[in-house]
Amino acid sequence: MLKKLNQSGFSIMEIIVASVIFPIIVFGLYNATQAVNRSYSIARQYNEIYAVLSACPELDRALEFNSITEDNDCFPNNTFEVEGGSSGIITYEPNVIIQQTEDLSATEELSDIDDAKIISIDVGIPNTSAPPVELRLLVARNGLGQQ
Repeated sequence: MLKKLNQSGFSIMEIIVASVIFPIIVFGLYNATQAVNRSYSIARQYNEIYAVLSACPELDRALEFNSITEDNDCFPNNTFEVEGGSSGIITYEPNVIIQQTEDLSATEELSDIDDAKIISIDVGIPNTSAPPVELRLLVARNGLGQQ
C-alpha cells in the first residue's frame, strides 16, 4: 500500500501572485517616501524663507524712518546649508521694493495714508517653479502695519 505524501510549501500560482503583488507594494512605499521627502524639503525651504523675511521688519523697526531705503541690508540671514548629506549652500535672494504711499496709484487702498512707506519683499525658492513668498509692510512715522 502506497502512502500519499503530505505536500507542504507554495504552489506555482501562489509564487506568481506574490511576485506580482510584492513589487506593487514596494513601489507604493517608495513613492510615499519620496512624497514625504519632497514635502519636508519644501517645508524646510519655507521655514528658511520665513527667517529671511522676518529679518527685514526687525531691522526696519530699528531704523529711523527717513533712512529706510532699498539699500538697507534687510536680509542678513539669507544663506543656509544644504541638508541630506550633500554639501553646499542655498542662497535666497529677496527682492525689496520701497515706495512712498503718495507715489501709489489712486486705486491702491494704502495710497491715502500720508507720510508712510510700503516695503514689499518677495523671496522665491531656488530651482523650483513655486511662486515667491511675499511680505508687505506699511511703515509710518508713528508705527508699523503689516498686510
